[in-house]
Amino acid sequence: MGAGLLFVLSCEEVEPTLEPNIAIASVEIPGGTFIMGSPTNEPNRKEDEIEHVVTLSGFRMSIHEITNAEYVTFLNAKNVDRYGHYPKDEKLTEDLVHVNTSWGVWYSNNQWVPVDGYEDYPVIDVTWFGANEFAKYAGGRLPTESEWEYACRANSTTPFNTGGCLSDTEANYVWDDPYNTCANTSLTSLGKTQPVGSYSANAFGLFDMHGNAWEWCNDSYGGNPTLRVLRGGSWSEDAWVCRSAHRFSAYAGSGNGTNPEIHGNVGFRIALDQ
Repeated sequence: MGAGLLFVLSCEEVEPTLEPNIAIASVEIPGGTFIMGSPTNEPNRKEDEIEHVVTLSGFRMSIHEITNAEYVTFLNAKNVDRYGHYPKDEKLTEDLVHVNTSWGVWYSNNQWVPVDGYEDYPVIDVTWFGANEFAKYAGGRLPTESEWEYACRANSTTPFNTGGCLSDTEANYVWDDPYNTCANTSLTSLGKTQPVGSYSANAFGLFDMHGNAWEWCNDSYGGNPTLRVLRGGSWSEDAWVCRSAHRFSAYAGSGNGTNPEIHGNVGFRIALDQ
């Protein structure tokens, strides 16, 4: 285990204890074989979603996206400066996180703090480097892309782990653009992230695998090490982008997803080897 973090090997939610430890709830993801990608007749399918068989060993995954409260514990323990950088004696010089004073984290009185009232919201504007460093500090790692999709699907074979549709009561995304022929009750989107666990978990006990915040995976995209895979869509995306098979990427040093003008939509969760 990394210093300063305690993992609870349960899918039950755990109240965060910020000093001196922090509890992150995780759940066991059983090993298995699945078909990664999407069938050619899936609406809005992209060419990089080629179906192929993947077999995985079991692992654990945090049931929630990492929260603002959890992330600032790491930043402060590592003496990350107000600009989101490690101290000068550290080898890694990349940005770890960007300040977001709306519903993210910021620097105040010589320490990192969550925006008041947003402690349990997913941390956002985190770079791949910042996500990877937190994962290592926590004694885990970022999930591989195949692990992420396997965990998201939770044995489903439909576009979403909720079936053929993803309703406004099931995920946080742009509700006025539902998937394919689906319909929503509310067309007025929330316009920002929501507290982790606001919607029902999938069959593996994982929350917010669709929408809310994009999630960094460990993998590079297309063999380019400066590009890293993002999965799951976010509050700022249409339903089709939140499909289980949908793939996207961003520069590892970016804290934003599909649109550089939209901030507050990239976070992550972590995996742990058994």
